[in-house]
Amino acid sequence: MEKAVIETPAGFTGVCWTGAGLVVLNLPAPTVDEAELELRPVLDRLPSRTSGGVAGEGGGIDVKRLESEISQYFRGRRVDLSFPVDWSYFTEFRRKVLEKVYAVPWGQVVSYGRIAVEVGSPGGARAVGGAVGSNRVLLVVPCHRVIAHDGTLGGFGSGLDWKRRLLRIEGIDI
Repeated sequence: MEKAVIETPAGFTGVCWTGAGLVVLNLPAPTVDEAELELRPVLDRLPSRTSGGVAGEGGGIDVKRLESEISQYFRGRRVDLSFPVDWSYFTEFRRKVLEKVYAVPWGQVVSYGRIAVEVGSPGGARAVGGAVGSNRVLLVVPCHRVIAHDGTLGGFGSGLDWKRRLLRIEGIDI
């Protein structure tokens, strides 16, 4: 597994990847040291691989392109952020959920309940919330775009202020 800290207009972002894709992409921290410190507990808690995604398979990560796109994102420019993700660190259910979240376009939101229906678990909004909460590849898997059925924010592991901020960057004010 490789790792780096990239600089963005919002701060320094820690990122880890394998040959199969991204494993961790944190939100920006104020300093390089803080970004590196934020990577450690995440890497320590990573589960064993659950399927596929052998390091060295698939494409690696173009760190310069990632840094450029995340920087553009924090400047309010619409970007694709369609980088590969190493899904092997997730259970099958979490992978299904996060793949649906991965496909939610810029400037749009979807409810936990809608994702539950799409992955074949109607009534499973709480389970979807747990899966979304397990996301470690922020921005690329845009879990900030998942909201409660009543149009409120729901939860966000990095705090609701971050969720509001990311949605506002995309032109959504909740």
